[in-house]
Amino acid sequence: MASRSAAERLPDDLRHRLIELLNDPAVTQQAVADIINAEAGEPVISKSAVNRYAKKMERFAEKNRQARQVAEAYLERTGGDTRNQLGKVVNEQIRLMAFDLIGEIEDMKENGQAVDIDTLTDLIYKVSKGLKELEHAEKLNAERSEAIRKAALVDAAKAVEATAKSDGLSAETVERIKKQILGL
Repeated sequence: MASRSAAERLPDDLRHRLIELLNDPAVTQQAVADIINAEAGEPVISKSAVNRYAKKMERFAEKNRQARQVAEAYLERTGGDTRNQLGKVVNEQIRLMAFDLIGEIEDMKENGQAVDIDTLTDLIYKVSKGLKELEHAEKLNAERSEAIRKAALVDAAKAVEATAKSDGLSAETVERIKKQILGL
C-alpha cells in the first residue's frame, strides 16, 4: 500500500499540534509548516504536505457530517430514539471508509503504484467481515426495537382493557378497540 504521508509520520504531539494549528483560521498553511518544523527542530513537513493533510481532514469532516445527516434523516423518518444514533453514524462512516478504500486502490492502480495483493486481500476480507458484522448488528437492533415496540403495545392494550372494562364496555368492544387502534 502507499507510504504514510509526512503528516502521518509526525510524532503524536506534533501531529496534534498540526491539527490544532489547522483548525485556527488565522494561521496560514505556510505558518503551520514553519511552526511544526521549528518545534521539531528540523524540516519535517512542507507547506504542500500541510495542504494535503488539511484537505484530508476536510474530506473526513465532510464524511462525518454526511454520515450524521444520514443517521438524523433515518431517525427522523423512522422515529427512532437517540440511543441508536451513534451506532448508525458509525455504520455509515465505516461504509464510507470502505468505498474510499476501494477508490484509493483504484487510484493507486491508475497511477501505476504497486498494490500488494496479500495486503489488499487482507484489507478486503477485514472490510467485508466488518460490514457483515455491522449488518448483523443493525438486524439485531431492529429486532430489539421491534420487540420493545410490541411490548409497549401489549402494555397499552392491557391499560386500555382495564380502563374500558372499568367503564363498563363489553369484552367485544374492548377487543375491537385493541384491534383498530393498537393493531393487536
